[in-house]
Amino acid sequence: MWSHFLPILLIPLVSAKTLELYWELSWKFVAPDGFGRPVVSVNNQWPPPALDGVVGDRVIVHVFNRLGNETASIHWHGLQQIGQNTMDGPAAATQCPIPPGSQFTYDFHVIQAGTYWWHAHVAGQIADGLRGPMNFKDPKAPYQRQIDGELTVTLGDWYHTQAPFLIQQYESAENAAAGGPEPVPDSGLINSGQNITIKVQDRKTYLLRVVNLGNFVGTYLEIEGHQLTIVEADGIYVDPVTVDRLYLSVAQRYAVLLTLKSPRAEEGAILMKAQLDTAMFDSTPANYNPNFYGYLVYDDRKPLPPQKPITNLMTVDDIDLVTARYNPFIDQVDAYDHVDHQIILTMDFTTIDNKNRAIINNVTYVDQKVPTLYTALSVGRLADNPVVYGQNSIPLLIKSGEIVELIINNHDAGSHPWHTHGYNFQIIARNPTNGGDYPGGLLRPPHPRPCRRDTTTVHANGFLALRFRANNPGVHLIHCHIEWHVVAGLVATLIESPTSLQGVVCPYPGTTWTPAAV
Repeated sequence: MWSHFLPILLIPLVSAKTLELYWELSWKFVAPDGFGRPVVSVNNQWPPPALDGVVGDRVIVHVFNRLGNETASIHWHGLQQIGQNTMDGPAAATQCPIPPGSQFTYDFHVIQAGTYWWHAHVAGQIADGLRGPMNFKDPKAPYQRQIDGELTVTLGDWYHTQAPFLIQQYESAENAAAGGPEPVPDSGLINSGQNITIKVQDRKTYLLRVVNLGNFVGTYLEIEGHQLTIVEADGIYVDPVTVDRLYLSVAQRYAVLLTLKSPRAEEGAILMKAQLDTAMFDSTPANYNPNFYGYLVYDDRKPLPPQKPITNLMTVDDIDLVTARYNPFIDQVDAYDHVDHQIILTMDFTTIDNKNRAIINNVTYVDQKVPTLYTALSVGRLADNPVVYGQNSIPLLIKSGEIVELIINNHDAGSHPWHTHGYNFQIIARNPTNGGDYPGGLLRPPHPRPCRRDTTTVHANGFLALRFRANNPGVHLIHCHIEWHVVAGLVATLIESPTSLQGVVCPYPGTTWTPAAV
């Protein structure tokens, strides 16, 4: 039953190198938009470091929690961690949170090239700045001969108040009585700052990796006077599509080709325009400014161009993207035209014990005292019984080899970016705002090779259909990636073939999988 993993796991062991890092988490006072506040730093550095490598690398990150008053954990967003489930990072799901004064070592092989990010996965710490981009190059990428270099641009909403206070306000009885609006961010950041500059050369073509590492709000990005050619979505190559601007929900990533023109003679830079999606706010404060900017600089001796907001918000819909035929063995590009196991999740919000809470099929997810993976590893053959995981982990058991269809019916008046750990899904169907629930029956894929990614949006009062092949035994969260909604319990747990995990040791260099003796 493990044979279909071995070819993938063997790929990174050829000419691999080891990236060994030591990250000490501590508080630091910074002012990325001019307002000072404490953030979680790495080695007293903020923004924290990017993690860059090449597919095939082994990554070892020793995390030391020196925060003093908070636990910690780190999720390597988008990396499926096949055969390495203990390294995924979500506290209470695959590991215990790291207590203050303690450490945890993440140790995994990278078998996926592309654009990713790493972030905290406990207590809303993304909002306190524990987040950074993560990119793994593919030396044989289909666009490799077209580019002269690579650039990374991160986007994100930003709050002046620390996460514990925002969570307390969001969950309060007063906020629940007001309908449960999410905290409105104070500003937006590009590369963890505002009016940042990136040195470039004109007439060069760059692979621009764009990441929304925010907490709540989707973000638009436009490079003034230029078009962008999308070649990757969430680490999966797509047939190239040229667009005027991008829209990224929180946690989404794109890689695009950007060929820079010469700027106007009197200017030394090109304007990068970004804008927070205020349509996601329950109400927008008076005089609110959703715009923020950066510059691609050719000549720092000349003046910067004037700032002008984005005026046209039309963007490509990711359901219209087509997975490229580049590496069918890994990317599984053909549409799944049947379903072995359908799971229907109906989500909404309610008030429980005077708190604003999320519900999935009328149950609120609660962080488990014993991480769900540890339960799966310790209960023998009972691991195939969802009862052992507790109702409030919302356990969804699936079997290896199945084509799984996830239907998400959204009964909320807002849109939600849904993310799966452990899998890239095909986007099969999505209806418009106020389109209603899934009507039933077998849905037809939109293309012979539907867009595959790990994060996409369900519209307000609509439904979303996703399909993936279960090929990664372990415990994998599926959740809305709005951090306030994670805290409120908008989370469920996919548990694939749990008894097959028992007695299996995660592979390190020189080792292989051994079938469990059960």
